[in-house]
Amino acid sequence: ELAVDKEGDANTVTVARAVQDRLESLKKGKTFPSGVETTIVFNQAEFISASVNNVLSAAQFGGLLAVIILFVFLRDARSTFIIGLSIPLSIMATFALMFQTGVSLNIMSLGGLALGVGMLVDNSIVVLEAVDRYRKQGGRIEAQVARGTSEVGAAVSASTLTTIAVFLPLVFVEGIAGQLFRDQALTITFSLLASLGVALTFIPMALAL
Repeated sequence: ELAVDKEGDANTVTVARAVQDRLESLKKGKTFPSGVETTIVFNQAEFISASVNNVLSAAQFGGLLAVIILFVFLRDARSTFIIGLSIPLSIMATFALMFQTGVSLNIMSLGGLALGVGMLVDNSIVVLEAVDRYRKQGGRIEAQVARGTSEVGAAVSASTLTTIAVFLPLVFVEGIAGQLFRDQALTITFSLLASLGVALTFIPMALAL
């Protein structure tokens, strides 16, 4: 029996895949004596991959449920569609920031993303309501969108930054707690910043069309 352990800062799933690929190449290269067979008895990456897939499914279901609830309350397909688009846009921006800072897709980071999905549309809804109030007054749509967005821009920014102020300090916690919650805190922070950017840029642009 041969046990392969990873370094402390290595990714379990990546190491497991590398070991499996190496084992397959050894089999094809006839490195082992004739009649010798190899079997993987225990692979920790399988449990991690299953957990990650479960969290990812929960995040997808949460996003779909958020769109359905929006449509129930807004009763407007166009507004629901615009706000619904803010979710994937914010998630893509979050993934880009995670890549730049070296945050991998794991249980904690995806858990933070699943937690942030429900908050991704908050800023967009506030901007949408403000713009809709001015649109009912008539006039050029571009001007009404600019007025509505500028009116709530500061409030939306302040609200988002106060929420970030709760999670961001977890990044600087030392010890095991810091290692556990760093990825989650960064993911939530990135998702909130992305939602703020989308709410103040993409939502007004889409509403002005």
